[in-house]
Amino acid sequence: MEKRCLIIMPIGDPEGYAQGHFNRVFQYILVPACRLAGFTPTRADDPVASDTPMDILRNIIECEMVICDLSSKNPNALYAFAIRQSMNLPVTLIHDLKTRLSVEIQAFGPLEYDDSLRIDTVQKEVETLTELLTQAFATKGERNALLNRFDFGSTRADTDSSPPDETIHKEESSLPVISPLPDYVGKPITQQEELDKLKTGDYIFHINYGKGEVSSVNKMAKERIAKIHFESGSRLLVLAPSGIFRRIN
Repeated sequence: MEKRCLIIMPIGDPEGYAQGHFNRVFQYILVPACRLAGFTPTRADDPVASDTPMDILRNIIECEMVICDLSSKNPNALYAFAIRQSMNLPVTLIHDLKTRLSVEIQAFGPLEYDDSLRIDTVQKEVETLTELLTQAFATKGERNALLNRFDFGSTRADTDSSPPDETIHKEESSLPVISPLPDYVGKPITQQEELDKLKTGDYIFHINYGKGEVSSVNKMAKERIAKIHFESGSRLLVLAPSGIFRRIN
């Protein structure tokens, strides 16, 4: 069965970008990564796939995966991200080095790619994006951190269908650790230099996912992306000082 990946990215040539720049981003990075991850890539602005705004909305909801390129602070990508996030559907965020995003968006761990599209950076970015897509799809059934905070998506029927102890165990295993913080958790990491020192085998605490072991660290352009194994599973996260990461005493 075909798995579709809808790609929402800047249309045309935004100010500050060379002619055809985002067509090259699509061809050099997004298409290879989608295919390696087992998806058929489709651009949201392709008239064959999306004739009307309703078609685009339908694709945002129905496609198995969505990539939102937030470069140039693309409002369409932010709109699609909000829809996928609110409906707990898998979505992968990316943006280029030119675009500085808010701390709130950075907390979702977007992939930052080098807008120079140099061959030595493109290959690594294709590999990392492939892994992000694969992981996002593999964990698509997990409730996201925002929904967990408000307990959206749970019904009384779900609770009543299982013994109380079993239900609590399932919820505890899926909910991120938010509050209260365990005694072994230290202060937030607010210096990039401290995050840059992380290496394979180190332990770190994430405000949403809890205690995790670093299994790999990759340098992507100006940022570092770490694969961290938590009790809820492995995740690829951007190592950026934002209060999300904390020391372990």
